[in-house]
Amino acid sequence: MTTKNILIVGGYGEVGRKIAKLLMQSYPNRVWIAGRDSQKAKQFCVQQNHLVSPMQLDVSKPVQPKQLENIALVIMCLEQQDTAFAELCLSEGIMYIDITASHTFLTKLELLHPVAVQHQSTAVMSVGMAPGLTNLMAMYVAQQLPSIAKLHISILLGAGDKHGNGAIHWILDQLNKQYTVKNHTGTKITNFTNKRFVHFYKIGKRSVYQFNFSDQHTLSKHFPRAQIVTRMGFDVEWLNRFVSFLQKSRLSNMLKINKIQHILTSLIQKVKIGSSVCAIKVEAIEKHTPPIALSFVDNDESLVTAKIAAAVATELLEKEHPLGTYHIEELFKLDAFIDQFDDSSFI
Repeated sequence: MTTKNILIVGGYGEVGRKIAKLLMQSYPNRVWIAGRDSQKAKQFCVQQNHLVSPMQLDVSKPVQPKQLENIALVIMCLEQQDTAFAELCLSEGIMYIDITASHTFLTKLELLHPVAVQHQSTAVMSVGMAPGLTNLMAMYVAQQLPSIAKLHISILLGAGDKHGNGAIHWILDQLNKQYTVKNHTGTKITNFTNKRFVHFYKIGKRSVYQFNFSDQHTLSKHFPRAQIVTRMGFDVEWLNRFVSFLQKSRLSNMLKINKIQHILTSLIQKVKIGSSVCAIKVEAIEKHTPPIALSFVDNDESLVTAKIAAAVATELLEKEHPLGTYHIEELFKLDAFIDQFDDSSFI
């Protein structure tokens, strides 16, 4: 494919606009911003001195192949209900990147592998901070040991960070869901339960709770005998205790009401009670062997996700990669992304 035009779906959202700003430095006038609201797309493009272009596109409805002419790569920044749009991209020979954290949806994307191979395209999933950087860090740590019995992935989000609507809605929605993880006992896990205290680099000790990020499911394929657990918490400890109380008291059931969820999302975005810090700690444990750990700390979780997504996009556009659908750790190693961050980010 001779063109290198990039389409960012949800491109005027919190993550999408940061991906666009990063990519337009290398691909000026080749980045397209798409979404249902054409005015928001146009406004963002004006702010970028028209180095990016707007497109009205609603992926919840059928999209015609004509709308994707001259597009080499699509970066999806929205939660989707089905894989129809992703399948269209791959069947048109368009490369595809998805930043969703939903294991259920990623499982559906995996099934498009034959479509991607047949039409000579590549899809990369689990792209972002979590999943994404968590997957890469877990693979790096686990490979320092001959085998692993447990793998702990701990994610810390800044309560004062500017999270996008989609990310907040996804977290709130998960509070009323249960899940199971391969290699565990098979019992259902309730989100934001099973507390564990973790010491985060530069931050200190915080409580984190099991949460249904997709990385723990994906990584179980690489380490079928290991118990892999992903936990999440916030930088403000009393907020962790409050969310835990909501879960235990079942008051979180109120979040099933859309109006309440929208009100709370708006409140979270307006009221800043913490910092913009974000952190990851991955610990690999094996019997009779000292544990191996790797930590990451930065600010602005959406920018971390954008840096990972932009780097993957550049790799796909500039280099040859296998055809099919892959999670990030199946195509890349952590070393390929370290240069995106400060030297002090990893320890």
